[in-house]
Amino acid sequence: MRNTVLILISVLIVPTLLADKGKNYAKENVCQELKAIGIEKFKEMVTVLYSQKFPNGTFQEVSCVADEMSKLAEQCCKDDASPDCYDKGATEISEKSCGKDSPFPKHPGIEQCCTLQGQERKLCLASLRYTADELASLTEPTNEEICTEYTKDEKNFTVRYVYEFARRHRNIPAGFVLNATQNHVRMAERCCRPAVKTTCFLHERLQMRSSNIFLRFLSSVCNNQVNLKSFKYGLSAYYGNLLGLSFEEASALSSRFHSGLEKCCLKPQPECMIEELTSFQKDLCGESKLHSMSEDFQKCCKKPALDTLVCVDDLKRQPRQFPDVASPVSSKLCEEAQPHGIDRYLFLTGVNHAFISLPVLTTVLDRIKNTVTACCSSAEITKCLTEQESKLKKTLSKLDDTCSRIQKEVQGEGGEKRTQAWLDLAISCCSQRSPAQLCQKLTEDVIKYEDSTV
Repeated sequence: MRNTVLILISVLIVPTLLADKGKNYAKENVCQELKAIGIEKFKEMVTVLYSQKFPNGTFQEVSCVADEMSKLAEQCCKDDASPDCYDKGATEISEKSCGKDSPFPKHPGIEQCCTLQGQERKLCLASLRYTADELASLTEPTNEEICTEYTKDEKNFTVRYVYEFARRHRNIPAGFVLNATQNHVRMAERCCRPAVKTTCFLHERLQMRSSNIFLRFLSSVCNNQVNLKSFKYGLSAYYGNLLGLSFEEASALSSRFHSGLEKCCLKPQPECMIEELTSFQKDLCGESKLHSMSEDFQKCCKKPALDTLVCVDDLKRQPRQFPDVASPVSSKLCEEAQPHGIDRYLFLTGVNHAFISLPVLTTVLDRIKNTVTACCSSAEITKCLTEQESKLKKTLSKLDDTCSRIQKEVQGEGGEKRTQAWLDLAISCCSQRSPAQLCQKLTEDVIKYEDSTV
């Protein structure tokens, strides 16, 4: 399958963006790729992009819009199609999206787009993207469940898995989703006939283990990049702590990683991401600083590029002795003469906290940045900074202590699942009026994980 088509599928989503290159530019490129891969693969790719774009839509709604787009391409790529076939069809689909009984996904913000007309409406609809909290993780089905679904409806097995996987991995390149789907379908084809073959499934899952771990890593970092306002500040503190880097070194490294994610996470083709991450691995594992790093870090750098990043991401951070920034800061923080004054301050604030996850650390640093910026515009800068920003730093320390205790409590084999089990129990079941069935299940989960470590 050619990945270049993924670039061109965006033409279906934004059918008029390339009008300046000629009226038939979009149509000619879509038709070329449709002919190359066939209508079924073409529809799968459209399904990926619309599942990522509208993950709150039902399978039927996403399938409906994917069908419409695929039919449009198929109809307008015929030799006898009229020159305005594609443009007219795209306009009709945008009008259908705004209909009272539209069969397409009901996306937040669509009402505003529907007040517009023509080109503006199509561009507005194309720019919509679901940004609410992540959906629950896609639970790995059992071998029996896979075979039941596969044998029941082989024709739609692939597209259903495409839909489910894509909507739960909506901030990664669509090409990775398609590759994962193909692996899953191949496993079903090989292992479900004539009956469920356990050894076959074991072999296939082992084959996919490395790619699945990488996808989990990629989904995490892209979700952070897309959703966290000040992700770069969190990254600087993270790398500063993990690798013992100075502000300047950590800032350069985090900027390099952040710019690569910003460039590639939402691009359909996977080549962009692979090239960026491979290049970043070379920066991360440069000879000039490798000798001063821990043995575990050096071991990670001996792995293939993509495996290196996953390995480094799993390294434990340790409390480090960086300059103390607990005392109230002064108005010097706001002086323009101080190069990167606030950035440096955020780095020194965050780098001392080794147990907080990146999303939490980034969120607190973002609030501190906003508070400091506001104080720098106030009449009494030092007083403002002392009163306002010190509260957030106390919260940061409490978070660090809390996460440290939890991590120490559940460290060891299967630590991540044990951590999640304890967290779920603490969040849902500490109240006297907690839900009975849920707490029964969560308590049994905790007991199971604790028993396995004895």
